[in-house]
Amino acid sequence: MLPPAIILVIIVASVGGIYAYQQLYPGPSCANPLGSAKVLRTQLAPPTTIGGVTEFTLPSPLRAPNGVTVAADGSVWFGEQSVAGVGHFYPGNGTLVEYAWPFDYKAPPSAAGFCGNKSDIFGVTLWNGKVWVTDTSGNQLVGLDPSTGQFSTIAIPTNTSYPYTMTPGPNDTLWVAELFSGRIGEVSPNGTVRQYSLPGGSNAEPAQVIFANSTTGFYDDVGASESGGGGIYSFNVSHFSPALVGGQRFFDPSSIALASGSLWVALHGSSSVASYNFTAKSWSYFPTSFVLWDGSPVTTLPYFVYSNGSEVWANEHYGNRIAMIDPSNGSLAEYSESDHPVDGTTITGAETFAVGGGRAWFTEWFSNGLGYVDPGYDPGFYTTVAGNGTVTIASGSSASVDLVVHDTTHHGALNITFADSESFVSKPANLTLSVSSTSVSPQAGTELHLTVTVAASNSLKPGTYWAILTATDGLTYESSLLKVVVPS
Repeated sequence: MLPPAIILVIIVASVGGIYAYQQLYPGPSCANPLGSAKVLRTQLAPPTTIGGVTEFTLPSPLRAPNGVTVAADGSVWFGEQSVAGVGHFYPGNGTLVEYAWPFDYKAPPSAAGFCGNKSDIFGVTLWNGKVWVTDTSGNQLVGLDPSTGQFSTIAIPTNTSYPYTMTPGPNDTLWVAELFSGRIGEVSPNGTVRQYSLPGGSNAEPAQVIFANSTTGFYDDVGASESGGGGIYSFNVSHFSPALVGGQRFFDPSSIALASGSLWVALHGSSSVASYNFTAKSWSYFPTSFVLWDGSPVTTLPYFVYSNGSEVWANEHYGNRIAMIDPSNGSLAEYSESDHPVDGTTITGAETFAVGGGRAWFTEWFSNGLGYVDPGYDPGFYTTVAGNGTVTIASGSSASVDLVVHDTTHHGALNITFADSESFVSKPANLTLSVSSTSVSPQAGTELHLTVTVAASNSLKPGTYWAILTATDGLTYESSLLKVVVPS
């Protein structure tokens, strides 16, 4: 009996050489990004580093990566939407292993060099010894056993439910946010799905479930189809009866996390992240640095929010940045994913990310990348607000605060910018912040004190506002939070 390689040569020679070989073993294409392979192992090229961000380029054609989680060993699992499969990346040696699902999903037509998605994938998690991925096309959860390469599935009972995100829960359960069905699913260890109806009824749009402990959970309802808007709800695991947290409704609360005694919320329709302090029973807001597209401000669209216990992380989809909030000192660091100005055609599409292994990993849907932020990165500068971080001013008046720019090792100019919570785009309007010069060049190892004038116009309504005072080198943004109280 001839060895397989010799048989292949005979077949190829008999039907037309290389052309026949390509037909028998087709190369990668949008229809089959892995070519004829069901499991493909490749070595990625060395990454590029921009400031605190390191990025790896995935193989061509476009994998449309989305949905990501980090394993205990530091390796990274993520969804590949154009493949309809999952990728497993080992940062230590740059190896990528890709697994195509055993389903025949027709790929939408490609356009402008982009491969269409066979399935939308936003949820990836590790549960019951497998990596699980949400499969919107199949209305199911797909599990891969890494030790055998075998797939298993769990069907969602409601048609076109759009399984969105997943969270392992108490008693070895898995909870699924069904974005389009207005339900939350609880999967038992044997794969049985129990569904819960929500206060918003069929208009509810649950996006994420998290747990404070074995008895208390929370979920966010995006609320785009509800007249009162969305909100955050708490529930008892053994007695599912959701209650609105803090009596507050929001516009597009897309993700939630617990950190530092507070519940954190990504407000996707705006440029802010909100937090609810359980002790004070009050809401606070962290605006992000505003961005301009073609000269006009747009919302940064914070998409997901996660915590590693002390810091709070969020991805700014339109801002093309990953943000880290330190609640202990009211600081915000934002890390750019690219070194060029962004608009609707140049954002990388980092819609999902995950915190693990000491890094914040993110997928780049549009630019076919996988990257991470190193929280230990030091840009060589940071900011603080001297004295009290709260200022009280009446409408039509102003006050001054002392912004300190600490330059440790940075060389070159820094720009000073401001943002606040009064509008969706976080650009100051009726509340203004100004400084004598927006470009400063402190010497390394020094502190530069800047007087910032905070002014409230007569049109500014009484209330509490939050502003950030920022120094940036164009790649990293270091900000300090300022609370502004306008009495009635």
